Amino acid sequence: MNTTNLVFGSALIIIGIGYLLKSLKFIEPQDAKSISKFLMHTTFPALVFTTMLKVKLSAALGWLPLIAMLFGFLSSYIGFLFFKKEAPTHRGILTMGSAGWNLGLFAYPLIEGIWGWEGLTYAIMFDLGNSVINFMVNYGMGTYLAGNHGTKNPYKHVLKKIFTLPPFQAMLIGLAFNIFKIPVLPLASDIIDTIAKGNKPMVLLLMGIYFSVRLPKTAYTKVFQVLGLRYVLGLSIGLLLYYTVPFEFQYRNMLLICLILPAGMTLITYSDELNFDTGIAAAIVNFSMLISFVIMWTLVGIFSMAPH
Repeated sequence: MNTTNLVFGSALIIIGIGYLLKSLKFIEPQDAKSISKFLMHTTFPALVFTTMLKVKLSAALGWLPLIAMLFGFLSSYIGFLFFKKEAPTHRGILTMGSAGWNLGLFAYPLIEGIWGWEGLTYAIMFDLGNSVINFMVNYGMGTYLAGNHGTKNPYKHVLKKIFTLPPFQAMLIGLAFNIFKIPVLPLASDIIDTIAKGNKPMVLLLMGIYFSVRLPKTAYTKVFQVLGLRYVLGLSIGLLLYYTVPFEFQYRNMLLICLILPAGMTLITYSDELNFDTGIAAAIVNFSMLISFVIMWTLVGIFSMAPH
């Protein structure tokens, strides 16, 4: 567990640096928006592409992305109904915050450090379904609730926004390269990997820049309503699957862990682009990281998830 503390602790320090830069006025809010747009078009697509290349597709692992998608659809729909009385700008961010997880930047380092490549393989497969939720369901739901369709056919507008989203395009291209065994030139691979490695520190810094401890009390209420929905649903279904599905021990361990992971960091960039409350988005992401770490630590102890 020392590795877990090291990885998570370093992430918190980087977030703190971002918050400090904002507090000392070295970075202004408009700068953060530029960083957010930069990430969406460079480092994040590169990370998604490299992740899709690493997935080892197999029939036995096919249930993981399916479960991720079904759970994501369910939690998004519940959030859509639960927050229907909120103002449109708040309803959008709260609904998006109800679904999707942060695997690439939070879970991958922790899972690989604790359970090795076998655990990471399960996580990557789960992330296939999670990519559909983050890039299609959340972005589509947010675009629809933003109400700025400029067309009589909002569904057509949503689909257009989804398929022109760089990370989603990167996911499709990466999967195609994986399925058809298309080789990536060494130079291109090195460039993409280098860009992808820059995503983690930049996103963590961005989280710190956007984070605010001075949110109105009503905003805190909204944040913890979203978190309550995420963790009650995640733990309930996760434990149900853990005790009922006929999968091996390691498989069920990773499934339970993945269902209680933090909100995806795309929530911040989507919120920024769609003109939602970015402070609430950052609070959901930051608090969910802290809560997920505690729950993950507890589950590891209770269910003896560490390698035997």
